Amino acid sequence: MKKAHKNWNEFINEGRSIIIVASVICIDENEQILILLRGETAPRHPLHWDLPGGHVDQADGSVEGAGVRELQEEAGLDASIEDLQYLDKTIKNVTRNGSPREIIRHFFITQNWTGDVSLVPNPETDILEHIEYKWATFDEIQELSQSSIPNYILRKALNKVRDQDETTT
Repeated sequence: MKKAHKNWNEFINEGRSIIIVASVICIDENEQILILLRGETAPRHPLHWDLPGGHVDQADGSVEGAGVRELQEEAGLDASIEDLQYLDKTIKNVTRNGSPREIIRHFFITQNWTGDVSLVPNPETDILEHIEYKWATFDEIQELSQSSIPNYILRKALNKVRDQDETTT
């Protein structure tokens, strides 16, 4: 299949300095959420709790594809694009290497995955990005002092899951 544009990232960013990120909110049957602790050598937010996720790469083909890849790379969990449900996005303006950038972080929910959580080095860099994981309730995450997770996003995710549960029962 021929790509419509030689540089997918350039195409979706429309020439702007934009970083697109996909984050996956895994919610288990007890309404616990998977969170990962970044390592002390992490370039951004070291020793902060976060969700599985990361930059959209050209090979991903979509934001959802990036979410699936990051979930597997960072947590060892397998999901398909169909298992992800779009929730919301945040937009943040930052300066990196002296240049202004816009970070657009897309959040997806899943309750469908296979495998057990395992923290392994990044396949491209061989760096262990996360040093710990846990399944935590919303209240437990809210109490964390070192967290990069927007609480309102988690509240919205849990409400969406609860609403879906009510319509299926």
